[in-house]
Amino acid sequence: MTSYAIIQTGGKQYQVKSGDVLDVEKLEAEVGTRVELTDVRLVSEDSGLSVGTPTVDGALVTAEVEDQFRGPKIIVFKYKNKTHYRKKNGHRQSYTRIRIQDILTGGATPPPFVPKAKVEALTEAPVAEEPVAEAPAVEAPAAPARRTRTRAATATTTPKATTEEKPAPARRRTRAAPATTEAATDEKPAPRRRTRAAAKKDTPEENVETTPEAETPTEETSAENKE
Repeated sequence: MTSYAIIQTGGKQYQVKSGDVLDVEKLEAEVGTRVELTDVRLVSEDSGLSVGTPTVDGALVTAEVEDQFRGPKIIVFKYKNKTHYRKKNGHRQSYTRIRIQDILTGGATPPPFVPKAKVEALTEAPVAEEPVAEAPAVEAPAAPARRTRTRAATATTTPKATTEEKPAPARRRTRAAPATTEAATDEKPAPRRRTRAAAKKDTPEENVETTPEAETPTEETSAENKE
């Protein structure tokens, strides 16, 4: 019986045994399919240890692909002093999760592939239960009837008070607006604007004494000359 083996994939070596789950570098395979790893470097059996040169002849390890995923992000930062050189990159490595099934030696052929989901479905299949005879149903005693008071039948005719319509509420009286008098309605004339010309007309003429015109001396002299 094979106990364990050492395989190489993706440039790394892993010690595996049947049923192990490990994450390796990305393999080009779909989820739910089987992969065959032929790069077997060492096989430990009950009969002894087989070491490959570099691989063991006729050795084969089969595994089922469970998932394809990417690892956590790592930051790659480059820096050079006194040159203002800064460069930052991120990286996420792709991985494949596999489950080891069989370790074969001596050129043995692998058994037919059965996916894990199908195996779990077969193991978790419900077992048919035997029908159980049902006991005869026992009728429960009837509950005592509850006594209720009968209500009097309502009269078919409605009273007049209900049929008569309620009188409409009286309209609230409003106070009449007081009549406006003619004096109040007549508009007062606008005050007349006084101007300088109007002010002169309004002022009474002053009694100015008129002095008799003095006779001109020329007329008197002319009369004397005639005489």
